Amino acid sequence: MVSSSSTYRRVFVLGSGFSKSFLPSMPTLKDLNALIPDGISDEFPHFKEYCERFLGLCNGQREYLGIEQLATSILSARIFPGERDRLYRATLRFELLRFIASVIRRDEIVKGEASFILKNFLKSCANHSASGERETLLLSFNYDTLIETAIANYPELSEQISVDYGVRIEPADRSAHRIAAPQTVDLIKLHGSLNWFPVKGATDELDLKNVCQVEPQDRSFPIYSEDTPIYIPMAHAKESFLRGSLFNLLWSRADYYLTHAREIIFVGYGFPKSDVNNLEFLLKHRERFRTAVVFEHEGNADLERLRNLLGRDIVVDCDAKEYLKSACG
Repeated sequence: MVSSSSTYRRVFVLGSGFSKSFLPSMPTLKDLNALIPDGISDEFPHFKEYCERFLGLCNGQREYLGIEQLATSILSARIFPGERDRLYRATLRFELLRFIASVIRRDEIVKGEASFILKNFLKSCANHSASGERETLLLSFNYDTLIETAIANYPELSEQISVDYGVRIEPADRSAHRIAAPQTVDLIKLHGSLNWFPVKGATDELDLKNVCQVEPQDRSFPIYSEDTPIYIPMAHAKESFLRGSLFNLLWSRADYYLTHAREIIFVGYGFPKSDVNNLEFLLKHRERFRTAVVFEHEGNADLERLRNLLGRDIVVDCDAKEYLKSACG
């Protein structure tokens, strides 16, 4: 369902700290870096060998082996000495994307008090689709499916709420009957999603008409399970992912909604200084920033950096779910 509202009063911008707070097994960028190269499984032999060889070239200095640097190197390559090297780079790209997706994909259900807080938060964010009133938008840089899984697996949510991605993404099982829920959680995922896939046979996988949604319970799941989901990895080289209508439309909508929101609240997003594009995109809306929730130890360099960037009255040093427990009752 495509949103019928022209604006939202409040926008929550979610980062990896949001997901990790509710599901501690969810990896952050730091956790991903810790897996390289020894934690790369044998399912990705070329990528593992590439990382080990790169580490050797760097005289064993692991600070050069971050996933951002590796992904940028692999994804930005455009000139190849021969066909063998071109095919090798294509294999590296495939294994890189599959590795990241395999590490981030989590189908566990949030339990205990965390599930109570998450359910209350999602209920507080639900918009009444029938009336066309849209109060809250979730804007996420994550591609995990924590929110979708929670809505699907908690009956008190699934019976009343569906996810509205802001653009029409058809289910892979287009003949399946879907009951329209009276409420929606409006969720724009700026970096894609692990349950979005290119339609089989599509020539441009990032064009909106060639994208489908695939869930584990779908009949089509087995035929898509070996494919690579549509998401933008943590790399400076993003140009190849921004061709086509999908991400262009998502980012344009997000910019419009941020421009017209009354308040913007960041939860678990640390404004990484390595991603200048995101910084420019967000900071031009800073007069509407109300709160930025991050969880760092007092005196941490990143915490001080954020306070200097956003202002001490904006930054709240707190675990995401503890903040939402208080904010959402």
